[in-house]
Amino acid sequence: MRQGRKERERASRRESLLDAAARVFGRKPFDEASMQEVAAEAEVGMQGLYEHFPSKQELYEQVIARRALEFQRRAAEALRVAGSPLDHLRALGLAYVEQFRDQPWHFPPFARDRVNFDWDVDSRFAPRLREIYRAERANVRRLMVEAIEAGQVQPLDPDFLTQLCLDVLQASLHYNHHARGPESADACVDRALACILRGVGARG
Repeated sequence: MRQGRKERERASRRESLLDAAARVFGRKPFDEASMQEVAAEAEVGMQGLYEHFPSKQELYEQVIARRALEFQRRAAEALRVAGSPLDHLRALGLAYVEQFRDQPWHFPPFARDRVNFDWDVDSRFAPRLREIYRAERANVRRLMVEAIEAGQVQPLDPDFLTQLCLDVLQASLHYNHHARGPESADACVDRALACILRGVGARG
């Protein structure tokens, strides 16, 4: 029983450290952030931080991986609901927006690393992050192919449509983050989809 409590406490401390690290990496690029800043943010000593994460790179990758796993969970739930390709695309967009609206500090490192992935720039994080971004992109691409086959969007190159969708959704999320006053996740996603469909939606 005592061992179980210790394990729970250790897991809770680890999650707190990951939360603190996400906030620090959200404020500063990887090379400018330090383990000392993470420890201060988490209000723990350096030894306590290194007990859980032996290096800054391992800590950063765990922050990114945790975000990716949470997004994959939300995305899987969203895609289980019956609907058209565009319904699924909207559901996927909501999963994406809601995660970053709940935890906005996750977005800056995500955006920086995704640019490297999109432009095939080598990175010290490439092996783990490329797999994460590849899976996220594959979901969107599959939905764009289905939307083409259903006649919901123009028969353009699916890779182009995928990039367009991701970029417009990111632009809408950026606006959402900086807009005056609260805005719902639904409004953020609907704005992005409206912009996409005005440009590449099926012509009547």
